[in-house]
Amino acid sequence: MKQSFSNLTSERDFNMIKNSKFTSICAAVIATLLVSFFSTLATAQNIPATKIAVVDNRLVGSNSAVAIDINRQVNAMRAQMQTELATKENALATEEESLKGQSSIMPQEAYNQRVEAFQAKVVEYRRDVQTKSRQLEIAIQTANDAVTRELKPIYQSVLQTTGATVLMDKTTILEQVPGLDVTTMVIEQLDLKLPSVVVVLPPVPEATPAAAVPVTN
Repeated sequence: MKQSFSNLTSERDFNMIKNSKFTSICAAVIATLLVSFFSTLATAQNIPATKIAVVDNRLVGSNSAVAIDINRQVNAMRAQMQTELATKENALATEEESLKGQSSIMPQEAYNQRVEAFQAKVVEYRRDVQTKSRQLEIAIQTANDAVTRELKPIYQSVLQTTGATVLMDKTTILEQVPGLDVTTMVIEQLDLKLPSVVVVLPPVPEATPAAAVPVTN
C-alpha cells in the first residue's frame, strides 16, 4: 500500500498556546510606566489621580460559575468527539490490516480499487477530525465572547464601587500592596448575572462532493 495509517490520530490536538513569561514581564513594565505617566499627567492637567484596582482574569476564567459550566460542557463534547473518532480510527486500522493480507491473493486491479476506496475513507476521516476540532474551537470562542460582553459592565460597576479609575489584569502587575484585588467581587457579580452559557456546536459545513472513482468493467 502507498499510504500508512500510523499518524492519523496526530491531528486531534485541542491544547491552547500559553503566553510566554517574557511577554508578561514586558507588559508589566509597560503598564507600570503608563501608570507613572498618567499620574504625572493628572497632576499637570488637573485630571483625577489614578487609583488602580487589580483583577485576576485567570481566576475569573476558572473559578466563576459560568467558566465551570462552559468547561463541563466542552469536556463532554470533546470526550464524545474523541470516542466517535476512535471508533472510526479502529475500523480503518482493521480494514488496513485486512487489505495488507489480501495484496497477494487478489487480482491487482481489484486490489487497487480496494486501496483507492480505503484511501478515500482515510481522507474523509482526517477531514472529520479537522471539522470537529474547528467546531469545538468556534463553540468555545462564542461562549467566551458571551462572558466577555457580560464582564464589561461588571468591570465598570466595580470601578464605581471601589472608586478606582483603572482596572488592570494581575498578569501585568509585578508587585502590589494589599487591598487592590477585586477578583472576588468580579466573580460574585458574574455568578449573579451570568451563571451559565449554553455551548453550541456550529453546523457542519456541507462537504464538497468527491470526484467519482472510475470503475473498469
